[in-house]
Amino acid sequence: MNTWVVWLESPEAVDVGSSGGKGASLAVLRQAGLPVPEGFIITTAAYRYLRDYGVRSEKRFVELLRQSYERLGRGRVAVRSSATGEDAAETSFAGQQETILGVEGEDALLEAVERCWRSLQGERAAAYRSRQGVDEQQMAMAVVVQRLIEAEVAGVLFTRNPLDPDRRTMLVEASWGLGEAVVSGRVQPDRFVLEWDSGRVREQQLGIKAIRRTAHGEEHVPAQEQQRYCLDEAALAQLAALGRQVEAYYGAPRDVEWAWCQGRLYLLQARPITTADAAERERLRQEEIARLRQLAGTQPAVWVRYNLSEILPEPTPMSWSVVSRLLAADGGFGAMNRALGAEPDPALGSQSAFDLVAGRPMLNLARLPRLQSPHPPFDYPLDEYKAHPERALDPKPRIQPLAGQGCLLGLLRLPVTVWRLFRQKAAVQRQMADYPPRMEALSRAFAEECQQALRQDRSALPPAEVHRQLLAWIERTLVAFASESLKATVFADTLWNELSVLLDQRLGGAEAARAAIGRLALGARPPAEADLAQALEHLQNGLLSREEFLARFGHRGPHEMELAQPRWREQPQLLDALLAPRAASASPLAPSVPSSSLPRRDRLAEETLASAVGEEVFANARLSGPLRDRCQHLVEQLRLFLGWREAAKHYLMLGYAVIREHLLELDRRFGLQGGIFYLTLADLPRLLAGENLRGEIAAARRRRQALLSLEVPPVLFSDDLEAIGRPVPLPAGAELFQGVPLSAGIAEGAALVLTEPAAAPPNQQGYILVCPSTDPAWVPLFAQAKGLIMETGGVLSHGAIVAREFGLPAVAGLPHITRQIRTGERLRVEGGSGRVVRLGPAGG
Repeated sequence: MNTWVVWLESPEAVDVGSSGGKGASLAVLRQAGLPVPEGFIITTAAYRYLRDYGVRSEKRFVELLRQSYERLGRGRVAVRSSATGEDAAETSFAGQQETILGVEGEDALLEAVERCWRSLQGERAAAYRSRQGVDEQQMAMAVVVQRLIEAEVAGVLFTRNPLDPDRRTMLVEASWGLGEAVVSGRVQPDRFVLEWDSGRVREQQLGIKAIRRTAHGEEHVPAQEQQRYCLDEAALAQLAALGRQVEAYYGAPRDVEWAWCQGRLYLLQARPITTADAAERERLRQEEIARLRQLAGTQPAVWVRYNLSEILPEPTPMSWSVVSRLLAADGGFGAMNRALGAEPDPALGSQSAFDLVAGRPMLNLARLPRLQSPHPPFDYPLDEYKAHPERALDPKPRIQPLAGQGCLLGLLRLPVTVWRLFRQKAAVQRQMADYPPRMEALSRAFAEECQQALRQDRSALPPAEVHRQLLAWIERTLVAFASESLKATVFADTLWNELSVLLDQRLGGAEAARAAIGRLALGARPPAEADLAQALEHLQNGLLSREEFLARFGHRGPHEMELAQPRWREQPQLLDALLAPRAASASPLAPSVPSSSLPRRDRLAEETLASAVGEEVFANARLSGPLRDRCQHLVEQLRLFLGWREAAKHYLMLGYAVIREHLLELDRRFGLQGGIFYLTLADLPRLLAGENLRGEIAAARRRRQALLSLEVPPVLFSDDLEAIGRPVPLPAGAELFQGVPLSAGIAEGAALVLTEPAAAPPNQQGYILVCPSTDPAWVPLFAQAKGLIMETGGVLSHGAIVAREFGLPAVAGLPHITRQIRTGERLRVEGGSGRVVRLGPAGG
């Protein structure tokens, strides 16, 4: 029982395991002589003993709490949650558990303690822990009880300004009354940038301080007080001095909550700054530029968002590590090329045509031709792309038999080059002929292997065996099977190109031909057993039960190329949004499902429409006789192989699900709480050897979030790598809103406008959340958002801190924005500059 309560002055109070992160930190600071209000901690031992029964179930505890409250002097107190793991180096838990201010009386104190205990399992705390990969088994709750400082002014101080790349300034946000109005985002606070060494005010911005929180509740601030700063230069100098003291004590920057009362400054909290600041983002930006410059070497290079970028836009480290085996010259893609007569450049080794650029896969057009040959007879017009970057978004190779070889050497190699081209064309034509029956048999055998593996109980296997099986399945799926399944895409591209040649001049140019071929492709469907679109339609119309659907397609799911994403069989509720009425499925906020996977017309109607489209196109192109028959044959073949391309992905995702199951087993064995996806395949031997990689996992999360906050143009040139992180120009016709920058980075997406967090639609993600403030109750919505826009809130509010931890670009200081933006409108959030750009209506 004597371990249920400890005072801040007690040596035992500094133990994080019993006092929680916040309590231990306050105990350390008070014992160091800093101005922390007196108080005591109800330890995690009391929580573990009484949580299932309630605080009043044990008379000894009630009496101990009464005595402690008496010793504190009774009166009004502040009751704050202090979870284990809180205020840690990588996870702040800012605002995720309860803080109750102005508690008075023993009964109110008991109720406040219970509220703090319950908040550990609240929705917002659970969402935060899930997003940050916090180990649930290690969580427990202590409670800090301190004399309430009835602040005249309160706020937050970052001892290093997160928006200052030079780290030479502090950032202060302050408002009238208790600090809750600032940290909850209920007001737009006064903002001060202070010189770190002198405390001199370098910049200041008057806030909108319409309300203040007191011990008695919320009250209106008179107009004259709203129009003046709540701190003068002398008080700010004292605050800067306190910040330097705190930073010197810890030896690192700190996020400090403080209160000013009767001419005296009080320290209420000091925790590590858990988010990447401007200095760290700039360091990572320069590292990316240096790495890409080295990759490019002395030759020009162009990176473009293409193909893979659509289905795997922001891979976790493990997903990229695994997918690299599919893309590599010595992996699945290279094996397919060799089977079709190409000879990938051996010097590429495990490289692919894709590079990660600030966390995003981008196609390297300078390297792509080498996946075909060390001396490829084609290249891409990089100089043309420099003048017209939009053309690189749909890159077309040009035949250059002498490219990059020198004139004489190129002429000597020309016969071999021509022979290789003919050999490749013959290999494609030969394998195209018998591909469907061969792929059908291969897919059936592969599916049986995968289903057997998914039924396997891996819980009793030694970790080393799980790891061995994981590597084997990566090779089986992404090299052996993929080398065959990828061919359907090559065959479809070949047929598409042949049709383009036939129709280009007859329809008035490449754009018209491309549009016509797109219409002619109507009717492409995979074999029935892999036809996800039809199965979804049957499920929606009651022709297929959920159990039957999951048995056939449970290995699929939204964002399925990302290994960290759950499959439908794991979370069947993800299907709910797809089973809504079709009008709803057309919403810009509907879950991401490939267009080829959306419900379509029945086969007879589809074939009838396809026939009519064909007649129209052939008539417009004035095709007749053998040429028309040839074109019709190519169209039928194109539809066939487009269908097989979808089937190939279906079966590839079955093997992918097996890979995920092995990763989940390793994650469970080592208690990583999803952290396995922030490691790479190269890290797993160290994990198996017993190394503690939690610190590296936390660092990888933080690095990835910071990289993804850097803007990268869709076309990036090696002679202008400084474009990484450069603000993009305002699009023509766009509308600009200027707010306060909270969290750096740029994000685009459809707006989700809400005035209450409870109004959030289920199973939606990738939206730009537009809301009144950054109150922590919104955190479950943050976890699925791409960006954040608030009417009020400061850089140092709890919500803004969590937004930065989650890597969300965020802007505040836009009064009435929830009335000006409509759900579904396309927005761009530029968190570094505080700009919000309305790009257009839904789908625009």
